[in-house]
Amino acid sequence: MTRVAVMFLAAVAMSVASGAARAQELPEMALAKDLLLPCQDADNDARDGYISHLECVGYIRGFVAALEVTSGAEKLCFPEANRDDQLRRAFVRWVHGAFRDRSKMPVGEALLEALDDSFGCS
Repeated sequence: MTRVAVMFLAAVAMSVASGAARAQELPEMALAKDLLLPCQDADNDARDGYISHLECVGYIRGFVAALEVTSGAEKLCFPEANRDDQLRRAFVRWVHGAFRDRSKMPVGEALLEALDDSFGCS
């Protein structure tokens, strides 16, 4: 590659990096209601329900995987059959149980409480 091309690519990369650094803002904290929408749409939306299902279940799977890695899932007894849908429905039911308060909770806290309520080992 010629020296001019390398300098051009370096200049573009620096420009993009400096512009991105200024343009990025910290994301707002995700709330339980943010995950609730795709979890509900998985059942309710005939057209895009599968995409919503993937979004919801993907988030919950990642959350559960993080719990398992950090030994946070030791007090939870997850179902063997139809696990994804059972976890998703438990979360939706739990949030709707006290929607006004629970929908405003941080999503991780809400999901942990929902899983503990529904799948806590006795």
